[in-house]
Amino acid sequence: MEDNLVKLHEIDLLLAKLVDGNDLSAKEATELAYHIFVYDTEGMHFATWLGAMHAKGETSEELEGFLKATKELAVKFNPKKFNLNKTIDLSGTGGGKFKSFNISTTASFVVAAAGYTVAKISYFAVTSPTGSADIFSSFGVDFPKLTKEQLEQTLKEVGICPIIASFLSPKLANRGKLSKRFFADGQVRVRTPFHLVNNIYSPLPIKHRIYGCYSEKYLEVLANLFKKLGFKRTLTFYADIGLPVISNVGKTTIFEQNGANIKRYTVKPIDLGVKEAKEEDIKTGGKEQNIKDFIRVLQGKERGAKSDLAAVNAGAALYSLNDVKTIAEGTDKAQKILSSGAGYEKLRKLIALIGSKQLLEKLE
Repeated sequence: MEDNLVKLHEIDLLLAKLVDGNDLSAKEATELAYHIFVYDTEGMHFATWLGAMHAKGETSEELEGFLKATKELAVKFNPKKFNLNKTIDLSGTGGGKFKSFNISTTASFVVAAAGYTVAKISYFAVTSPTGSADIFSSFGVDFPKLTKEQLEQTLKEVGICPIIASFLSPKLANRGKLSKRFFADGQVRVRTPFHLVNNIYSPLPIKHRIYGCYSEKYLEVLANLFKKLGFKRTLTFYADIGLPVISNVGKTTIFEQNGANIKRYTVKPIDLGVKEAKEEDIKTGGKEQNIKDFIRVLQGKERGAKSDLAAVNAGAALYSLNDVKTIAEGTDKAQKILSSGAGYEKLRKLIALIGSKQLLEKLE
């Protein structure tokens, strides 16, 4: 304990700088985050750091520091086993004010069925009925017991695999405990820098991604962050309805990062090739209903607004991968995959390797 306190005192000036409302450089932010992740076993520095940064307003450099510290501590996959030009993640911050089913998780299986590798960064729900990890857990996926080798094998054989970095990496164990203590056990239901970027780090150096955010104010910050991190093409978005996805209800604002270039634009359902839906068509029905919706959409049994919502986001991912020329073209391709049930077959293969086929069959 005393040794940890000595180490934490090394960042006193950096934490004070942040508390006083001053921005940190990426190097300073990395040092601060690293020390807190490793040595702050009580969580006092963790809480102060997150609160101060969020109150001041996060910069792309500070968020970059968070991710660099995570990368230094995390276990990494062997990139030589995968074609990184065909690898992607569909994730986001969560925390939107409007609650729907697990859209990005559903869309991820569609993209995998299109022949791409989806390293699906997952986490448990904080402000919603079900996070991505809750969906996978309901099918018997036991995240703490999964090894790097199992995850790499599943990703290679199936084309999609859920990943929680803090369970996979012993050096991130304390960070995981702090997160659990505050957000799960402590029921702290506020948005923090942790939520903004926790799902960005991947054990694979992916170069394409789509990323939903709970607020439009952070879209440009995140787009600049992806540029700093060397991504080839990303889409960061927020829907006016209050969803961190591209929505088929109302308008969605998108920041598209393509190499060094970033452009902002808005889209409506008609631009994406789907019908305008109503809020009640896509709202959550709670945890059990979310799981049913997830299964039915992937099976091709749900052909309404929720299926369109999954297709639009899968289409955006295909666009990010340069598979199609427009999101609308990608949406059309995704709808055909959903109709075929190919995404559901990917789920069955994944569960056969790291989950429980009995639980999946029970929920069907």
